Amino acid sequence: MKNNSKQVEQALKQYGFTENEAAVYVALLKSLESTAFEVAKSTEIPRATVYLILESLKKQGFISQFRKNNVAYFTPESPNHLLNLLKKKEDVVNEIMPQIRALAGRRIDTPVAKLYVGIEGVKTGFEDILETLKEQKIKQILATSQPEMEEYLPKYFPEWLKRREDLGVFTKLILPATAQNYLQTNTLREVRYLPEKFPFDCAVTIYGSKIAFFSIKGDEPYCVVIESASIAEMFTQFFSFSWEMLGKSA
Repeated sequence: MKNNSKQVEQALKQYGFTENEAAVYVALLKSLESTAFEVAKSTEIPRATVYLILESLKKQGFISQFRKNNVAYFTPESPNHLLNLLKKKEDVVNEIMPQIRALAGRRIDTPVAKLYVGIEGVKTGFEDILETLKEQKIKQILATSQPEMEEYLPKYFPEWLKRREDLGVFTKLILPATAQNYLQTNTLREVRYLPEKFPFDCAVTIYGSKIAFFSIKGDEPYCVVIESASIAEMFTQFFSFSWEMLGKSA
């Protein structure tokens, strides 16, 4: 139970609660109803601070107050209220997203590079690809890949490919010669193979004005995402040249 409480508190802090707010809210969830004194005792937070937190949570709609035997008690609202408030926040952000993008738009092509480290970093790079494809309504990507990617992410990568298919995005894919049986179940793609004398250990995806480089070799995998229209165009030209040469040699 203690571990569950800590997990809930961590999730609430990610949602936006302060550490003390999360502790007080979880204490109320476990007791269903408590006085400020009881909350202070169970959380070991000073009672004066607890009163301020309870008032804040009440104003936000997370808890309510009632009196019993002329004593003030506090009780949590339905956990669904968290979801409703989160949905409202999402709706507000979605409504102003065009204005945010307009303010963030660059008048010049200033490159932006981001490094994501570890297995979660690699996944973050793949998520950025899908998010960009969806937001910009991109229907084709250019990519190189390697069989090790499916082995490295045995559950996530096939699911990611399915999500890419669901967006209706076609892929021109260059693979090493050793990957003849790679991605046999994946659709919406055309594959060409490099000669055996050109192996590679890095996966690359060109999507819109971005390029994502993935390395899963060594002790710490990573992904580098570069956003630059001119750099992406240069790599697109290199890819297109290679694609045409491989087509002629097929």
